[in-house]
Amino acid sequence: MTVIIGAGTTVTSSVISGGFVSVSFSLAPSVERLFQLGSFDAFDTQIQTQESVSLSNYGGASTPVTLTQNTTCADSTAKMDVTITPAPCTGSTTPIVRTGGTALFITSYSYSKDFQGFGQESWSLQGKPDIPGFTGSLAFIQGFSEGNHTIGADIVSDDGIVLTGSVPATSFDAVGRSLSVSAGSPSLGQDDTQEFGKITQVGGAVGQEDGKRGTSTASIPHQLIFF
Repeated sequence: MTVIIGAGTTVTSSVISGGFVSVSFSLAPSVERLFQLGSFDAFDTQIQTQESVSLSNYGGASTPVTLTQNTTCADSTAKMDVTITPAPCTGSTTPIVRTGGTALFITSYSYSKDFQGFGQESWSLQGKPDIPGFTGSLAFIQGFSEGNHTIGADIVSDDGIVLTGSVPATSFDAVGRSLSVSAGSPSLGQDDTQEFGKITQVGGAVGQEDGKRGTSTASIPHQLIFF
């Protein structure tokens, strides 16, 4: 069904207070059929359903989330409560509510801002899979998070990540550089320095900061375990 994004669809989050630019939700089932010799009828089926959400919002509207890798068989603490209420053109629809025990896990984060305008944050979220008939316990544990950001005099005061080195007392692991210039009049380009390292926090990036720009990205790996 068609939904009106700007006029009616609403999103609420425990991490983001407002300024939502876009949202997408996916509920994707995976069906494995166990065939046997002598028949086209499946002996059995195994079904696993995975859900994911992608969010984008203007900077200045989120609170930081601390990233701590798991040392026990417990769920990751990098979670976000999300409620999505679509506004269909006809009829009604059921809101998508993922809060408390069904809150979604943050698997990646990025931030981007040009010299003018507002910066934007992007979040990728994932839930635990739904496995019919499974009677054991599941945990979604958080691994070692890493990423990079641009540094320099023209970079925003907060690009939404806290980056450190993997070894104590170091502020980063490696430094990269990218240079791009094109011919023309005027001929402008970018010469950027990037720091790479461990990420210990995401979110809280600035919105409007005139004359400043910034980019950052963080990967937050999670692993499903059965016990």
